[in-house]
Amino acid sequence: NMGSCISLSISGDQCALMFAPSLAYIDVESSEQLEDIISKKKASISEDSESVPFQKLNFLGLSGVPELKNIYWSPLPFTCLKTIVAMGCPKLKRLPLNSQSGVEGGNGLIIRYWEKEWIENVEWEDEAA
Repeated sequence: NMGSCISLSISGDQCALMFAPSLAYIDVESSEQLEDIISKKKASISEDSESVPFQKLNFLGLSGVPELKNIYWSPLPFTCLKTIVAMGCPKLKRLPLNSQSGVEGGNGLIIRYWEKEWIENVEWEDEAA
């Protein structure tokens, strides 16, 4: 149970996040070399690759992660996700979202960003997203 964890530092392989199904809050800050939150290649060699990560996640913060390209390789339901904050992630072009992702099928999901050109360049899984 990581409910009372204030700060967790994971370096190297972030696939460990796939095995934290109750994780509700992720805030990645000042990670200069991080390219993937969970990479498809590394997740495919994990024993429980059928599990859906971030089932209870309600906040995802990304700040100062200039090399970040992927959070996850395909859309996730994120049924509890309320807020995504993205700042300083110029290489992140896809969010693992579709029109059904987020609280209330996306109607309750807020995406906050600082760079207007970033949100304009995000590629969406479907037009309704």
